Amino acid sequence: MTASMAWTFAKLLARPVHSARDVFGAILDQPLALIYLTFVNEGYEMIRYPMLTSLTGSTTLAGSAMGRQMLAKLIEKTKPVAQPTLAFLDFAEVDIATGSFLREAVMGFRDFCRNAAGMIYPVVANANAIIEEELATYLRGRNDAIWACTLATDGTAYKPHILGELDAGQMNTIQLIAAHHPISAPDLAKLRPDDKIGTTAWNNRLATLSAKGMLKEVRHGKTKLFSPVMEAI
Repeated sequence: MTASMAWTFAKLLARPVHSARDVFGAILDQPLALIYLTFVNEGYEMIRYPMLTSLTGSTTLAGSAMGRQMLAKLIEKTKPVAQPTLAFLDFAEVDIATGSFLREAVMGFRDFCRNAAGMIYPVVANANAIIEEELATYLRGRNDAIWACTLATDGTAYKPHILGELDAGQMNTIQLIAAHHPISAPDLAKLRPDDKIGTTAWNNRLATLSAKGMLKEVRHGKTKLFSPVMEAI
C-alpha cells in the first residue's frame, strides 16, 4: 500500500494479479455478479466497478434486460459519499456491449448518480473502440455525452476524452473551466466579459454540464464552484 492509495477491499487473492478476473473470478457465482473496490488516488476519490460477465466465459453484454440487471446491481453497491467521487465503469474484460445494454446500464447509472447520488460522477473506463463507438453513436443522437478514459490497475486515469456530443458553447465552457478551476458562474462572467454572457446564462450552462456529469459541482458557502470531472480533454 502506498501513501496515495487507501484500499478498502478486503483480502485480495494472495497471488500475482494480472487482470480484474484474477482478483474477482474465483468469487463470482452468478451472472453479472458485481464486486467493487474503492481507493483514493492522488487528486480524487474513486470507485471502480469491473463490468464482469458470467462464469460461462461470455464477454458480451447485450440487451436492455441485462442492462437493467446491471443497473440494479450498480445502484445496490453505490453508497453515499461526502465529496466528489469518480465512479469508473471498467469494461476491460468485455469484448462487446450493445447499445441497449449501454443505454440501460451506463446512461441509467449516470442519470441515477446525477439525480440521487449527486456527488458521484460515472466515467467509462477501458472500453474498446467498438464499445466506445456504440455508446458514442447513441449519445450523439441525443446531444449527450459522458467521460471516458483508460484506467490502470493503480487507479491512474489516462487519455481522458468525451464520448458523444456537446455543442460548441458547452465544449468551450469545459475547456475554459479546465484552465481556471474551481470557478463560479459570476467569476466566469468576469473572466470573459467580451462574450456578453451574464451570470444567469453561465449558471444555466454550468447546470446543464453538471447534469450530464461533465463537471463536478461543490458548494462553497452560497457559491457553487465547478471543475471538470477529468483534468484534461
